Amino acid sequence: MHIVLMAAYTNYRRDPRVKREAEALVRAGYRVVFLASRQPGEPNREVINGVEVIKIPSLNRKKTSALAYAADYALFTVWLFLHVLWRPLRYRLIHIHNMPDFLVFAACLPRVLGRPVIHDVHDLMPEIYCEKFGLADSHWMIRLLMLQERWAGRFASAVLTVEERLRDILSARGIPRDKIRVLMNLPDDMLFAPGVREERTEHFTLIYHGTLARRLGLDIGIRAVGVAREHVPGLKFKILGAGEERARLMSLCEELGLTDCVSFSQGFVPVEEVVPIVRSADVGVVPLRISSGTDIMLPTKLLEYVSLGIPCIVPRTGTITRYFDDRMVQFFEAENFESLAEAIVDLYKNPAKRESLAREAMFVSALRTGGVNIRRFTRTWWSNSSMRSWPGLKPELDHIGGADPERSWGRTCLRIVTSGHAPRTRTTIGIGLGTTTTRKRPTFGEHSANGTNAWDCRMVCGGGGRLHGDAGAGGDRQCRKLLAK
Repeated sequence: MHIVLMAAYTNYRRDPRVKREAEALVRAGYRVVFLASRQPGEPNREVINGVEVIKIPSLNRKKTSALAYAADYALFTVWLFLHVLWRPLRYRLIHIHNMPDFLVFAACLPRVLGRPVIHDVHDLMPEIYCEKFGLADSHWMIRLLMLQERWAGRFASAVLTVEERLRDILSARGIPRDKIRVLMNLPDDMLFAPGVREERTEHFTLIYHGTLARRLGLDIGIRAVGVAREHVPGLKFKILGAGEERARLMSLCEELGLTDCVSFSQGFVPVEEVVPIVRSADVGVVPLRISSGTDIMLPTKLLEYVSLGIPCIVPRTGTITRYFDDRMVQFFEAENFESLAEAIVDLYKNPAKRESLAREAMFVSALRTGGVNIRRFTRTWWSNSSMRSWPGLKPELDHIGGADPERSWGRTCLRIVTSGHAPRTRTTIGIGLGTTTTRKRPTFGEHSANGTNAWDCRMVCGGGGRLHGDAGAGGDRQCRKLLAK
């Protein structure tokens, strides 16, 4: 059995992207060793759903300065370097997640010896630090972060990122575009699947789940609730998650007298427990502040609400408006709590509008994101020779997954469909054949008579007519019906 090493300066249990990628590999038959940051009270080693997780201690829990982060990043990088130095050829492939970007250099010896190294860019580090520490783009630290970002991308065998706009930015900063691939943070369709929702009359419930950070605008949401409650009887706002802003947000609720209608979870909530709470809500709220970092985000929580059939209120960011329009979500003026309050009242007074938004968003967003499921993509990504056409990869990668065509999907073809506003191309990677073809395609604006782009539906459905996102039999029938028109 081939061994894959993954590493990320993160809490493994709380990071859905790294967990899903690692566990997908385990299900596909690989052995996965994962180096992660150790949290207080956790063991140094444990096996989580088949993934061997090794925990590396941090210098301190609460980091309030860039220097404190840099010191912890450096310690984690040294630990990772020593780990791979001990047996540099033990792992057939190494997959490193940012932040920081320079963590990828810890795998320099295996890389020199011919092992492929994947650099997975979750966030753009310069933008995050500009926002977090109030630094200008011209600050020496930001320029240094851009430099290490470019070097890390050039060093890696291949680069993954979460959205097409990030791919454009990374390419503009000097990373060869042909080595960058997009693997979106899509909801886990085994958890976030549509279901029967009970009728609710007593309360009108808003929901937010995820990290509690200033850039995510929870204080704007709380202030909006203070205004909207005058017009919405029984208004409740449930906030699930943990983060640096939790204490300040709770103080704000006390200051505004909202402790009776705004509730907080007792810290982090596992995703399995989040789903039933979210499913019982009436509206999902994503009150982002607008900045260079948040403008390029496609919030996973938004896609999760959409997958559960919950209407959403969101600001008009560059990335959100690439995937959603007024038929699918309720927009509000970013950083304006009065505008958000108006949106809340509007949806409360219009149940039919809530149903329409949820219905349109659920179906159309599946088409626009290409229905690429992270589990399925990851399994195919690591299979027999799925990366043969990627520049810079070594021949050893061709042997990962063995010769079993069923397990390695060696006789299938993965269609990667970019978003509607991306360049009009489709890339087909031949699994086991190492071939790549590109063809022009229509944009999502070119609809068929029934209002849906049948070409996009065909690409999402693949050869068998089933949505890659596992929409189930209903999605299968709907897709076939569209293709027939």
